[in-house]
Amino acid sequence: MIKSKSVSVIVVSATPDHSEAINTALRDSGFAAHCNQVTIVTDLEGAMGARDPELVFLFAESVGPDLDTAHQCCRGMATRVPLLLVVSEPQTVKPADAMAHGAHDCVSLRDTRHLQAVAARELRSFRTERALSKVMNSARQFKQELHSLKQVSVEAIADVQEGIVVNVNPAWLELFAYDDADQLIGQPIMDICSSTDHAAVKGGIVACQRGKWNDATLAVKGLHPDGSEFPVEFCLENVEHDGEPAVRMLVKPDTSAPSSADSLIEDAGRHDPGTGIFNREHFVLSSTARLQETPQGGIRALAYVRIDHFSRAAKAVGLMGTERIIAQFADLLREYAQPTDIYGRFGGTMFLVLLERGTVADAIAWAQQFSNAVEQAVFSYEKASTMMTCSIGLVEADAQDQDLAKLLGQAEQACGVARDAGGNQVQLSEASGGNRQARQDDSIWVPRIRGALMDNRFRLEHQPIAGLNNEIGDAYDILVRMLDDKGKTILPGEFMPAAARTGMTKNIDRWVIGATFSFCMTNAAELVFVRLSRDSILDETLPGWLKAQLDRTRLTPQRICFEVDEQVALEHLLHARKLAKALRALGFRFALEHVGQSAQSAFSRIEMDIAKLDGSLMQGLHKNAEQQDRVKQLVEQANAAGIATLAERVQDANTMAVLWQLGISYIQGNYVQKREIVIEDTSRSTVTTRALQLQS
Repeated sequence: MIKSKSVSVIVVSATPDHSEAINTALRDSGFAAHCNQVTIVTDLEGAMGARDPELVFLFAESVGPDLDTAHQCCRGMATRVPLLLVVSEPQTVKPADAMAHGAHDCVSLRDTRHLQAVAARELRSFRTERALSKVMNSARQFKQELHSLKQVSVEAIADVQEGIVVNVNPAWLELFAYDDADQLIGQPIMDICSSTDHAAVKGGIVACQRGKWNDATLAVKGLHPDGSEFPVEFCLENVEHDGEPAVRMLVKPDTSAPSSADSLIEDAGRHDPGTGIFNREHFVLSSTARLQETPQGGIRALAYVRIDHFSRAAKAVGLMGTERIIAQFADLLREYAQPTDIYGRFGGTMFLVLLERGTVADAIAWAQQFSNAVEQAVFSYEKASTMMTCSIGLVEADAQDQDLAKLLGQAEQACGVARDAGGNQVQLSEASGGNRQARQDDSIWVPRIRGALMDNRFRLEHQPIAGLNNEIGDAYDILVRMLDDKGKTILPGEFMPAAARTGMTKNIDRWVIGATFSFCMTNAAELVFVRLSRDSILDETLPGWLKAQLDRTRLTPQRICFEVDEQVALEHLLHARKLAKALRALGFRFALEHVGQSAQSAFSRIEMDIAKLDGSLMQGLHKNAEQQDRVKQLVEQANAAGIATLAERVQDANTMAVLWQLGISYIQGNYVQKREIVIEDTSRSTVTTRALQLQS
């Protein structure tokens, strides 16, 4: 018998003596009971929402309406609360009759030992059931919802030709809740997919038909005949049906071994029982560990998310529905998070997300996308529904200061600013980048940069680029890293601002160009992107220096594409136009990166071969029709000018599938492949000599 924990009890009776009698009986049997009296049964639902009881005693002399009402209240809780009918005499009501109307048993104050035994039995059963419910909610994090996916024993398969379903197997019918194959065959595949995923599904099918779909899975929401949505992941492959090409969509069964009871219970300790996402403690542990790891590139940001005016939503759905709509909010957060994100419930209506993105602008774009999704969603419980908004505070995580508590305070403060302004908005903390700026004191960084150049402590990394609507062989985006005197990697965001302020970026650019030439001479890459800084744009000696390198190395210039930031190019338009013309005259290719807001102006004024569309446009692209229209417009403008397009920072298969539909030429990002070091030690090549020469 469990007696170490206090027991919350509600007694429904108009007589105070009844509540005292139940309290005494339970305490005499070893339970630390806390009894709360409700005088009329119609007040029971409100009391249960406020008290979270583990036992309910209803004093009545018959199995009438009061018992039926109490039964409905008890069964409405997440875990059904035991309801015991208390009568004056043991034989007044038969236990079978009481149980037939929803009571767990019938007891009497005249038989205290029986009452105590029944209470202990029901309490033990209730606590066991509730613990099991928590374990199962935690398991939901790692499996698709059982009622939606229906755990088929074989792969669910559908064959599609020109967007029309031509064949399905029984497992597919079961998955989508259809009784007969004739109900699906001949129907558009889009009819059983959520409208928000149509672009991704269509793009994925086209990519597969063209042989561009690898082993990726397409994560979408399927539709049941009643209109309800459920998550599903497709694998795609090319097949033949009746001698004609078709695309096969497969949903593989879950073949993972069932978890042991111990592992499920351990996992339950990591997750919030109401939402299935990380709880406060495990979020802190996971995020602290992640912050200790050196980032491979980009930025990390902490998002503090809080539901606005939750009391209004709670009033709309009632106390019984509050946890349900919070769980729906968490499901939406899970849907928008990327695999590398860490997210959890911090308590009440507060959630935290540790984001990994390319830039701060990407993090802001993600936050705005999620905020918009919350605003447009409908949250429901039984027949009641409501709408909600949220406020999000963002703070960039400093690469050298890993204090999660400090980040949390800054993000919470930014969220407070957003809430004070009326809510439903995203606020970037004023602290973002502040510590970094303090460390970028030029007197510290200049000697370090000079030392790295002299000691050859720069390294190149490459990020592969893949062809979508345009074919391309091996292609890479070249990135630079600096090593400190202990061999620790320093990202460009740490040293490049100081280099830019002190006029040292030109030297770094030339080191990178020299190292890239060496890489191309020993590698069969078809195309390599090398970015140029503001100083190099203004350096009129650069074209002559590059010509000398070409003459010496005999490298084919078409293999190198120099890229310049769109805004920097427009700020120095005359120099950018002159440089682009000179580089293309030498045979190099030229590109603008981070293209977006001023694309039309750039396309019409600067000669270029490729436009790299800004990665912030890719955040939530597969869910945002307006953003898709914007990217499509950019692609059409570029095509009209004879310019190929490349999408930056593509993180998932769904985004790639949409980009197929929008006509993007190439993509890069972690979905293609994470960055890898391509020159471990330039001292073993001719780069060292050249790098030293570049400093003069």
